[in-house]
Amino acid sequence: MQTLTPRALADEWAKKKTRPVYYLCGEETAMKEKALKTLEGIFKPESFNFSVRDAEGADIDQALDEARTSPMLAEVRFVALKRVEKLKKEPMKALLAYLEDPCPSATVLLLADWPREKNDPIPGALGADCALVDFAPMTGAQAVERLNSALLAKGVKTDAEALETLVELLGTDSVTLDGEAEKITLYMHGQNRFFSAEDALALAGFARTQNPFELANAVCGRRAEQAAGAAARMLASGAEPLALLAQVSRSLERLLKAKRLSQGGEGPGAAYQAGMSPGQYHSALRDASSYTEDKLLRSLRRCLEAEELLKSTSRRDPGLVVRQLIYEITAAK
Repeated sequence: MQTLTPRALADEWAKKKTRPVYYLCGEETAMKEKALKTLEGIFKPESFNFSVRDAEGADIDQALDEARTSPMLAEVRFVALKRVEKLKKEPMKALLAYLEDPCPSATVLLLADWPREKNDPIPGALGADCALVDFAPMTGAQAVERLNSALLAKGVKTDAEALETLVELLGTDSVTLDGEAEKITLYMHGQNRFFSAEDALALAGFARTQNPFELANAVCGRRAEQAAGAAARMLASGAEPLALLAQVSRSLERLLKAKRLSQGGEGPGAAYQAGMSPGQYHSALRDASSYTEDKLLRSLRRCLEAEELLKSTSRRDPGLVVRQLIYEITAAK
């Protein structure tokens, strides 16, 4: 099995190369869906050589029989199964058995969002000719690059500070960033100038007198009342709950990274290993003293649970979910 990045996958398909099985996993669900559309655009398979099923309600035996059937008037048949983490025990056994000896004239695409607390049996079943494509959350630098590319494609020029501000405020989720790119395009229509950091704050609903990082700073300093007030004001001004959650989780990740590097005795180079400036690192190290490592780990797990809840079909009030989480992190033991 080979592990590919999403970009490497796109490059491979652009050369018209295929494999018997591609396993598209990771948290960036929208990017996995986009990859499927990219495949259709490149290979343009006829409908009788291309099928997409939701694994939860699909007849897995029928899907695998289709994969074993020779393609009609083409070299490759494409069979896609979404949400394979929803397969029950017996259908999963059938899929794993297929992966031991996949049909060479088919390309099976498996899309999955495994719950973090469960073991994923698929990677270990993939053969040498197959590929796992990791759609993990983007890093800050990757998110800045993606947003910049999207804006340039629409004729909008910006600067690094504005892009970094947006990613800091909104997080790295591709759906959120793509939506923001559309908003920025409309905002900048007819204006022959650069999109600035001030524009980014204005578009996010912050007045010049507001501090967009008040919430993150309050969480880092474990100032419960200030964090609650900042969250309430941001939600009232129209901030997306997922964007607030991204700020909180990134802040906790920085504290945990600084604490672990300090404990490991990394010395002066610790700041750069953490991806921070020396000033940012020392601030994070100072704030990390307010939390135990266990508390940071538990809080990060709760952030992941809250993210899954917000992205699910739950009828819970998103704002309430975020406010409760912030209180739990900053005020509870």
